[in-house]
Amino acid sequence: MKHLNRVGQKAQTIVRVAHEKGRTLSCTVFFFNGHEFVASSGRLGPARMVAPGTVAVSASGRQWIAIGGDHVHGAAGWAFVSPYIDQPAIDGDAVRFNDNAKSLKIRSKLDAYLDYYQECKGVLPAVVVLRREQLSTCGVLPGQVYKGVRLEAYV
Repeated sequence: MKHLNRVGQKAQTIVRVAHEKGRTLSCTVFFFNGHEFVASSGRLGPARMVAPGTVAVSASGRQWIAIGGDHVHGAAGWAFVSPYIDQPAIDGDAVRFNDNAKSLKIRSKLDAYLDYYQECKGVLPAVVVLRREQLSTCGVLPGQVYKGVRLEAYV
């Protein structure tokens, strides 16, 4: 049997202690900032209510991580993650690119563009606009932040 990651173990402990004390839990989702418990709720709810990088764990053991957005306006969405792997802290780069050939090619071109822009202007752009199919190929939601730059979709 695989071992749960740290937040999964903490959520399991919360559920186990409640059952040992004979209490029923009204909250079925537990929220963690890194490995620290921060809140609980009866349902997962919209991602904009939490900061990017927040991990949500259901009482059944399923886990999601809040992705995209920023700390002011909240996250842009939820991504399902493995309950067996610890999720690294998101240090400003809220984007988690897919690891496929097309995604890596788009990311390398984006990195080259950001390097070129910073070399010419001395600062990074506030926003980079990509086509929707490029964002979906990379597994990125509009509004996510990558290297301090917000990625948006061309409409």
